[in-house]
Amino acid sequence: MLSQIALEDDIELDFRSLDEWLAWFNANTLFGDDRHTDQVRQASIRSGLEEPLTGRRFAAGEIHWDPANYRETGLAGGLTARHRGTLYALKRCFPQIDKYETRIYCSEALTEFALLMRGTFPKFIGTEYATTQDEERWLFPIPHADLTALSYPAETFDLAITNEVLEHVPSLDQALAEICRVLRPGGWHVGTCPFVMMQSHSIVKSKLQDGRIIHLMEPEYHGNPMSAEGSLVFEIPGWDILERARAIGFSDAFWKFIQSERHGIASNGCGGIFVLCLQR
Repeated sequence: MLSQIALEDDIELDFRSLDEWLAWFNANTLFGDDRHTDQVRQASIRSGLEEPLTGRRFAAGEIHWDPANYRETGLAGGLTARHRGTLYALKRCFPQIDKYETRIYCSEALTEFALLMRGTFPKFIGTEYATTQDEERWLFPIPHADLTALSYPAETFDLAITNEVLEHVPSLDQALAEICRVLRPGGWHVGTCPFVMMQSHSIVKSKLQDGRIIHLMEPEYHGNPMSAEGSLVFEIPGWDILERARAIGFSDAFWKFIQSERHGIASNGCGGIFVLCLQR
């Protein structure tokens, strides 16, 4: 069932299928108009914004937007609109989060997002993916981790966070299976990734076969704090990722769509940020 929760100026919607999303989007076409999205920027210019998880306030002069890319800007305290979308979803999915007791796994450790989480939650673990022993030595004491083969015991974490990572793993299903395995029953995965929101099937751009990378399309790379070359994109999820997550063992799977003036959460094209939410 489609749910909508209005929290002051926030728009929060949980979509569990492409049909649900298209029905809502076609009935609310103004969300495809960046003039409407710009209201979020204008609100932060007038009144500042509030980071969703800790409640930290940022004044207008501390916030920096690029209207060409709302999703990756709106920088405040090192966090973007996309980061604040993840924090918003985390708080909504797991309202019982406890500063000292909640165990959190995150597939990043060298970012402002990871620094915020590590400084807030003592039982937060952030990892990075190293491709060589030299990179592992450079990382130490930050642990290296392969998202498709995590070393943690089953049912270890209450929360797992992946931001802009799932598109870079050679086996998305194996990564989801590992996330499901290390989460406790009732635990949540939240995070963002590129998403083809208007189609059912994912776009497979490259694949790993017999130890060799095979490019099915023009290779695409995204920024990576561990590599100047960036990270290769293997797959950009479509709506089928929800069915695949349920088949792997998640009890619930949906995309949470968020737009918020209060928290400075917006994106070009559709108006809001999509966060992948999966419950063990």
